[in-house]
Formats: sequence, structure tokens, C-alpha cells
Amino acid sequence: DIAVHDVQRIDRLVSEISDASRIDAELSRAVFEPVDLTVLIANAIGARAHRKDDAGPSIKLVRPRRRACVVMGVPARLERVIENLLDNAISFSPPGGTITITISAAGDAIETELCDEGPGIPSSEREKVFERFHSVRPEAENFGDHSGLGLAIARTIVEAHDGTLTLRDRPDGASGACFVIRLPAAEAA
Repeated sequence: DIAVHDVQRIDRLVSEISDASRIDAELSRAVFEPVDLTVLIANAIGARAHRKDDAGPSIKLVRPRRRACVVMGVPARLERVIENLLDNAISFSPPGGTITITISAAGDAIETELCDEGPGIPSSEREKVFERFHSVRPEAENFGDHSGLGLAIARTIVEAHDGTLTLRDRPDGASGACFVIRLPAAEAA
């Protein structure tokens, strides 16, 4: 069991390191296309609904009623950002908790805020969590279950789309973390 766990951990780590190395080169040559973030995120949430391992927190999507939230980008890579942030939020959320994803138009940008109800991230660690191989995990978790690359990969992808990925406290003051993706709206791109 220990050997199988270690082989799976190393395989996952090598795959993520390889993917992280390819992202910059791939995105520098990519042809960006219009992507409606509302549709992309709804599809990512829908795909998770069929997984057996996500019996934990519920995911709530709050979206604008009358405006499309279109950015220019590579759909598969933007989906990877959402998946990485969701994986992170799920791993920190309490059973029965809620992860809230809010999409809004903010001037010439589209903001996506993903908030969980976990323990939050201390302000001293907020920039560090975006560094490769850095992970702030509870002591109870098994060593090696997380590579520390997910958030670094997510930020790299967002920055390649001329956006930002930041971390802040929940606006309602409750326990948890909020990741905020800000991308240029398609009209402003």
C-alpha cells in the first residue's frame, strides 16, 4: 500500500511538473477565442456533479442575469484554472459546506470570485501559496497528497491571459478563503 501510494504520488508530481513547464510555451503560441466564463464554469460544476468523490461541499454559482461574461482565451486552460481552484476549495471545505462562485462584470474586466468555508489562509501565506511546491495543508493530511503546483499553475494561466489571480478574506467576514480571477472583458481585450 505504501509503495502504491508513493508511485501514484510521484506519477502525479511528474505529470504536474511537466504540465507546468509546458504552459508558458503553449500559451505564447495559442490563438485566443471568445470564452463565456459563465458557460465554462457551469460546465465545470456540472462535470463534477457526476463524480463519486465529490460528496462533500455543495457548489453554488452566482452569475449576472443580463450580461454575458466573455473573455478572450484558451478554454481548456481557463477550465484548468477553475478545476484547480475548485479542487483546492473542496479539500479545505467542511462536510456540508458551500463553495460559492460569483461571476460579475467590473468595468472593462470580468471577475470570478471563488469562496470556500474552510479555515482560510493567513495573510502572511497569501502570496506564498502561488509559488511552485508551496502548500499550506492541515497536519492531518497525508504527506504527498498535494504537489503544491495547482495554484502556481492557475496563476500562470491567468497571467498569460493578461489577468490576475489574487487571494483575500471572505467579504462577509466568515471563515474561509476567496480566490479572485480578474480577466479583461472580450470588448476590452
